[in-house]
Amino acid sequence: MFKYLDDDIVNLRRADGSEGQYYWGDQCEILSSTPAGMHVAIHGKRGKIDEGMIDPDTRLRDTGILRLSMVDVQQGDGLIIETPNGKVIFIDGGDNQLFARHANARFRNTTAADPLVVDLILITHGDADHFEGLSEFRKSETDSRPDKRIFVAPKRVYHNGIVKRPGKDSAGKARKESEMFGATAKVGTETFVTGLVDDPASVPQADRNAPSNTWVATLAAWEPRVQAVIGKPIERRRIDHLSTGAFDFLADEAISVELLGPISDTVAGQPALRFLRAPKDDANLMLGTQPATKKGSLSASHTINGHSINFRLRFGNVRFFFTGDMNQEASQRMREAMPSAALRSEILKAPHHGSADFDMEFLKEVGAVVSLISSGDENEAKEYIHPRATLMAALGKASRTTPAIIFCTELAAFFKTLGYVPNPKDASKKVFAFERTNFGIAHVRTDGERVLAFTHSGKKFLNEAYRFTVSATGEVVFAPAVEKRSAPKAVG
Repeated sequence: MFKYLDDDIVNLRRADGSEGQYYWGDQCEILSSTPAGMHVAIHGKRGKIDEGMIDPDTRLRDTGILRLSMVDVQQGDGLIIETPNGKVIFIDGGDNQLFARHANARFRNTTAADPLVVDLILITHGDADHFEGLSEFRKSETDSRPDKRIFVAPKRVYHNGIVKRPGKDSAGKARKESEMFGATAKVGTETFVTGLVDDPASVPQADRNAPSNTWVATLAAWEPRVQAVIGKPIERRRIDHLSTGAFDFLADEAISVELLGPISDTVAGQPALRFLRAPKDDANLMLGTQPATKKGSLSASHTINGHSINFRLRFGNVRFFFTGDMNQEASQRMREAMPSAALRSEILKAPHHGSADFDMEFLKEVGAVVSLISSGDENEAKEYIHPRATLMAALGKASRTTPAIIFCTELAAFFKTLGYVPNPKDASKKVFAFERTNFGIAHVRTDGERVLAFTHSGKKFLNEAYRFTVSATGEVVFAPAVEKRSAPKAVG
């Protein structure tokens, strides 16, 4: 008999005496039950992952719940949504192998003939730290270690339509900021990106930067598998705030999605995205009382970030707001275009890894209870001082509740000192080493009313976890503590 755990945190004792830990919404198969405990098998999407005894009084439920995980990918974004009925959505994927490694462990035993079917890969925008790591899935397929391989078959790939060009043109000349996205048009004083595409492969290879070329090759390599497993090609689609039907595949689970950005314009009868400008170095911009600059120089980075795909996902009473790397100018434009009720959300994926380029009034209109920040030290070249102290303070101030929850992947990651070990590049020498014992993954789970938000720590079975409920009118009530079930003392 298959059920789902209905207590927040449940410890399991295996036959060898060791323990595992599982959480609200994890699927379990009841093998037997005695006064000493329930003998269960824990199942993931790809089958059984563990077995042992749990407390006989553990609460169980008949239906699944919505599960969101923000994966620590260091500098970048990578999120996974699993719906109550088992649909899988990837939102971005970082720029290294960490996202694929988490997926390896989470979705086990995939093969080329039996891949993980991903209902949607949504790339919020075309910066490499949001999608280059997705190509690591393909690279993992040739790994000699079975536990490091993962095969996927994505049904859909959505993006904002902008494909970045190489920094230099074919003549070796540095491109202007306004030339980084292909065709543009001038309307009055404003410049618009008009070369938007549904399929990145439609842009000539010479006009795509290196990460985009790798991604195009990855999609091409996956296409035959998707055709064989799903029976039709990958749906490749540009979406903006006017797009319709993109998330209809979630309707049978009463999950709705409102596309809020990027906010597109129409130029010469075609969709276009306004070029954004570099903001002033002025802390007052964060207050929302000083409008975004209209005179600064055109900025390719601010344009592609600001035009990230933004959407609000609703399941029952609980709303999730996904922002990509949107910035102050984009946030200001969105709150001016939308009524504040359209932005209100309980869970916020904080914009742009905690950048200082944010809009305070936007954060206040969202009024998040849980804010998730994806950031991490990767190397000197990718250090951007994320998250900024000003943003952390703003998230707390903008929350509608006290307490409020702010999880940051970087702050939830832990390391263990190994001391001096042989240098992997030269065994005759030693290096002082650390081992990453916990990746800073933040989880949010909900049945549409109850919410569990938690992270792990470097100490076994030590979690930072919070539970609250959300009413139909958005009222939030925190529980004094989460519900924990200890494992039976002896295997029965």
